[in-house]
Amino acid sequence: MIRIGHNPNTNMLPMFFFLQKDHPLLEAVTAEPTGHNAMLADGRIDMAPISAFSYGEHWKEYAILPNLSVSTKGRVGSILIFSKVPLKDLHGLTVALTDTSATSVNLTKILLHHFNEVVPNYLTMSANLQEMFAKADAALLIGDAAIQAALLHPDCYIYDLGEEWLKYTGCSMTYAVWAFPKKLLTERKQEIQAIYQLLLEAKAKALCHIENIIETCQAMLGGTQDFWRDYFTQFNYGLDHSFVLGLNKYLDLCFEQNLLSSRPVLEFWPKE
Repeated sequence: MIRIGHNPNTNMLPMFFFLQKDHPLLEAVTAEPTGHNAMLADGRIDMAPISAFSYGEHWKEYAILPNLSVSTKGRVGSILIFSKVPLKDLHGLTVALTDTSATSVNLTKILLHHFNEVVPNYLTMSANLQEMFAKADAALLIGDAAIQAALLHPDCYIYDLGEEWLKYTGCSMTYAVWAFPKKLLTERKQEIQAIYQLLLEAKAKALCHIENIIETCQAMLGGTQDFWRDYFTQFNYGLDHSFVLGLNKYLDLCFEQNLLSSRPVLEFWPKE
């Protein structure tokens, strides 16, 4: 049995909505992205949609499943910085960072340090905009917490990290990749291949039946059908060459900004 990480956020529903939950080879373990990052690293799960940054930390031990990711080219809609001042004015001020993401936290640091040339102070907090604003001048929220906060139209600046990344680099941004430890290939290659096929089939079915997913999102968080239709239009759940280029750009900048100790190399299995 392959223990896979199940991410409960709406942006991951197209990966999990039609996944065969009772398959004899599959056991799903629910957590936020940072939880899966830690679980995969210490062996509590075998495969997960981990933060792209976490792959960068473990690239020598992990392989990536091709054609699976959570990516956008431009706006993402659920990875947002809420700020009392413009980003360029955050130097020396305090930014509260969500405790549920690694990719977005380090993307925030790249956007602020490298592209806006500001160095704020950081706090890591649970995802609650009101509590974050009580202690900080800006707050990073991701996933459903970011959507819920934005739907309330708070009186502040709101920056979409996908838009900011595209503005400065011209690249797509990959937030999560499906990864597993390469050592599993010595004894469980057939199981991994079977689960990979299930994931590809679930993704393909979801993209053909997005209205089912939109109804589920409305039940979870509210919002109109048009809101959710627009939200999912911006996502890409594959990983073609253009998205690989954007992923490499992000990981290279993480290394160059001393956020990673080595420059990652992407390794895919099965090779295409």
